[in-house]
Amino acid sequence: MITHDLLDAYESVKGEYDKLPWGKKPDEQLWESVDALLLDLHLIKHGYATDGYEKHIEKELKRLCADESVITRIRTLQL
Repeated sequence: MITHDLLDAYESVKGEYDKLPWGKKPDEQLWESVDALLLDLHLIKHGYATDGYEKHIEKELKRLCADESVITRIRTLQL
């Protein structure tokens, strides 16, 4: 699950997984999910996604994020 702790780590290194201290690295697959969601949300925001794809991303956010506050935070995350 994507949590606030994961997003704290993500923001602390501006999304650069390799800059995290050794032994403090979260699951790389989740990290990549945050990357992908941020890109998808950017595309949606700027009108490059279809309605169907937008609905798919909404489902992914609900599936991957711990709760609504994490979803809100991802939506407002700026690096």
